[in-house]
Amino acid sequence: MLSIEPMDLHGPIDWALPPSKSHMMRWLALAAQAEGETVLSFDSEPGEDVLSMAECLRQLGAGIEQSASQWSVTGVGADGFSEPEGVLDCGNSGTAARFLTAIAAGLASAVALDGDASLRRRDLSALNSALREFGCEISSDAVPLSVNGPAGPGRAYLEVGSSSQPLSALLLASPGYSARLHLGLSEGSVSRGYSRLSFELAALCGSPNRLDGDVVVIEPWRVSTPPAVSIPEEVSLLPMAMLMSELHDAEVEVRSSGIELTPALMALAEQESELDLRDESDVITPAAALLALGRGGRITGAAHSRGKESDRILGTVGLLAAFGMASSATEDGIEVPGGQVPARPESPVQTYGDHRIAMTAMVLASKVGGSIVNPEISAVTDPGFIERLTGLGD
Repeated sequence: MLSIEPMDLHGPIDWALPPSKSHMMRWLALAAQAEGETVLSFDSEPGEDVLSMAECLRQLGAGIEQSASQWSVTGVGADGFSEPEGVLDCGNSGTAARFLTAIAAGLASAVALDGDASLRRRDLSALNSALREFGCEISSDAVPLSVNGPAGPGRAYLEVGSSSQPLSALLLASPGYSARLHLGLSEGSVSRGYSRLSFELAALCGSPNRLDGDVVVIEPWRVSTPPAVSIPEEVSLLPMAMLMSELHDAEVEVRSSGIELTPALMALAEQESELDLRDESDVITPAAALLALGRGGRITGAAHSRGKESDRILGTVGLLAAFGMASSATEDGIEVPGGQVPARPESPVQTYGDHRIAMTAMVLASKVGGSIVNPEISAVTDPGFIERLTGLGD
């Protein structure tokens, strides 16, 4: 538990963002399958989810050397991944679990995967159902599980209404497959920017596959990565800086090589009252807090955030209530009255094992104080978050 006393902060507040987990996980998967060396460069420290992914890829035969600001990845090339010794531990990462399950499906041997208590509660059935249609045997729709491949040719229906990760996983693993995959995508796809990112990065590495319409054909291909890749900052954590600025009425200077605002972030910056988070549900918790402090509003399109580390809709409502602020859950989001002022929580603030709820709780506590349960979970994305925030009060 972390106790935080109210901070009297005046701008400008210096703030750093960790490397983008989405970019780094995808580049690791691609570089691990390439010929030769790929150097990934970044500022700040990668999160624990990225570290879990890297260690699992090492077990599969990739070489990964880490230093403070860059990682050197030596891929397995045409030889492909090898059977790992022991279980692939995905830690807290649903992304790693899905990417590695799809990668394991390319091997002609059994591969076991596991993770922490939070990951064991997450549903992996969308990806696993498709892989079974391609001839794989998968023991469970949650970790711990075992995968027996290899995946063969076929057609499968892929549910993308609760997560975009299954589609990204199959694309990024397809260099290890020997057959063409035909995928019929469900309606109501979410987090579409992440799917586009996967196809864009794969295309930079020689993939002929394209995302166009509700039927996707994925061909096997050979990965050829650039020799050097610069990883951008984790833009989905920018609302934490926005919330810090709003709470303390202070300018926050974000260290960045150049951030391109997404539609949801632009809406937050412009204090819009209607937020559609169909493609950006990761920001729901700090976004709801910003609405409560501002003019209020309604968040929609975020039903899939119920399947994160926690039910993030209910977790966010609970977090705001702990700080004395009202909100109500809807089927696909949250309604938040505006003009609210946070109050110091009377009891320790629960974070539900969810890193984004924990980070939002700590930012709110920087204004009014409070004791935060399991703040360390923030390290799955941003290992420096606690030190950076608590250091502001020195």
